[in-house]
Amino acid sequence: MSEHLYRDSYLEANLTFEDDKITWHCPQTNDTREVMMDWEQPIMTKMAEVAVEAGDHVLECGFGMGILSNAVQARNPASHTIVECHPQVLVKLNEWAADKPNVIVKEGKWADLIDEGTRYDSILMDTYVDDNLHEVFDTFAETKANDGCKVSWWNFSGGTTDEWMMFYWNNVTFTEVTGLNPPENTYYNRDNYFIPLKILNAKPVGYGVEESTLVSVSNTDKVAFSNVRSIYNGVLTREDTNDSTANVIQEKIEPIKMKCAGIWNINNGLLVATGNHPIMIKRSGSWVEKIINEIQVGDKLYKIDNTEVNVDNITFDSSDKEYWVQKLRHNEDESFNYFANDILIKIK
Repeated sequence: MSEHLYRDSYLEANLTFEDDKITWHCPQTNDTREVMMDWEQPIMTKMAEVAVEAGDHVLECGFGMGILSNAVQARNPASHTIVECHPQVLVKLNEWAADKPNVIVKEGKWADLIDEGTRYDSILMDTYVDDNLHEVFDTFAETKANDGCKVSWWNFSGGTTDEWMMFYWNNVTFTEVTGLNPPENTYYNRDNYFIPLKILNAKPVGYGVEESTLVSVSNTDKVAFSNVRSIYNGVLTREDTNDSTANVIQEKIEPIKMKCAGIWNINNGLLVATGNHPIMIKRSGSWVEKIINEIQVGDKLYKIDNTEVNVDNITFDSSDKEYWVQKLRHNEDESFNYFANDILIKIK
């Protein structure tokens, strides 16, 4: 049985297009469900207003009835890429895009674009039956973002406090839309709605800083180094350095005592680190670069013995408690990774 049974049923369904809605018959629930409805117009208009500026390069995931697409076009983007996977909606999308030279149609799933080199100033997510959205979207958006990229998405909760809905991002802002009057439907029935917005900066390839800070691990003797060969075809591979290389890098550690606020504790002391420290984690089957405060329960860490450690718990200390820290000083052109408590940590 497919693990994406509900999604696959939708993609195989014969949709019904009406003036005010798109519907389909769901065999799993044996009822009719709405894909999109025209009462969403105020939401989509405001989403475009919040997240799109004239001259932006925009990525829109999911076309639906084209309500958001029309709102984006009204903002005069430099380019407007729309990705859609349902074959019937694709027909509608291509018809709509025929006289719009700044529109680029992509057939397929939005996640398939992650390996393309294009980055965007605005990323808008409004898909349907997207069962891996919360496993992949945050990494996807961070990979596709230009500096200052404005990211918005369908807020299924309608509120402002659901961390899962916010993809565990910090600093998500909300714009309220009031006076909605949705007819009874299967996906949203409130008379107000909060549009989320997250601002992302581009992550340069091979970025580094003059100093990186990792809070001291429980056993400072357990610090080893390796020139981990990044990621190859989604697989993390490792190649040990020789002793002389390791000793050279070892000398770059300068233990000092300083006050740190905002300390993250992974797996009860396995790693205790400042939130902006880079690390490699495995999520949804792929190794990706994150910073410590973006780690989620369920992610996996890489051990020096080529095994993986599941992230079971994360705590955060925002006090001014003193911690012993290790500062790793390195030149801009240096790139290496190291292991602390046998866990792979990343410098660049």
